[in-house]
Amino acid sequence: MVDPAAHPDMTLSAAASAHRVVARTSGLRVLGIFVWREVVRFRRQPTRIAAAIGTPLMLWAFLGAGFSNIVAPSSGGSRGGYGLFLLPGMMTMVALFTAIFSSISVIDDRNEGWLQSVLVSPASRWSVALGKVVGGAILAFVQAAALLLAPPVWSHWPAPVNLAAILLALALTTLMMTGIGVAFAWKSETTQGFHAVMNLVLMPMWALSGAIFPVHEQHEALRLLMLANPLTWCSQAIAAPLHGEAAILPLAIAGACAAAAIGAAVVVVAAPDSGGH
Repeated sequence: MVDPAAHPDMTLSAAASAHRVVARTSGLRVLGIFVWREVVRFRRQPTRIAAAIGTPLMLWAFLGAGFSNIVAPSSGGSRGGYGLFLLPGMMTMVALFTAIFSSISVIDDRNEGWLQSVLVSPASRWSVALGKVVGGAILAFVQAAALLLAPPVWSHWPAPVNLAAILLALALTTLMMTGIGVAFAWKSETTQGFHAVMNLVLMPMWALSGAIFPVHEQHEALRLLMLANPLTWCSQAIAAPLHGEAAILPLAIAGACAAAAIGAAVVVVAAPDSGGH
């Protein structure tokens, strides 16, 4: 048996290793608590489901019915007509609305004092950020994926490989939008301020994502602006496999954007002067 007194470096190393294990375990536990809290809160607020899914469904029905006979085949885009062309945009809209509702809870938790009690605890800031992002992304993913059961998809159901690609793209989209929402909400002092950010940043991102009109048929300046929009690549990563096409580049860019959004949320939450104080 090794004498700890004779090998102090080994004792310190073992203690440091144990501390890292405890911290890692504690961080994962906090992450799980935040995710579960988002799910419970969602179950207790059914109006969020109506708002997050109802608005895109109504917009989908109105646009699909109103423009199906007006939009040219090149714009309606695709196999399945304009209704199927709109599907990726409606899925990203569900992800957007759910991300907004989940992010607003950051402000509510701060105003109620619950968030401050978490931040002064030994819980790591990264677990708080990831908990909010992952919890909101799970809710957004489930709601957006439900749109794949809508009638315009019935006669054009994608192959299993393409369906897996669609779900992967949707998961990346929800992570990206929730990460962006959490980062902005953490810096917002009031829900009114966050709504201003939503109207100024998040809604234009959706409008310029190719959700309503195709990217490649626009004026060069608008087309470049749309290509610089991360949500455009998320929409394309969903749309391409829906129509039986490869989506390697859009998926790669969507993955990079999702990672950047999650990283931004972690950095903002971890900052000493962040909104949680």
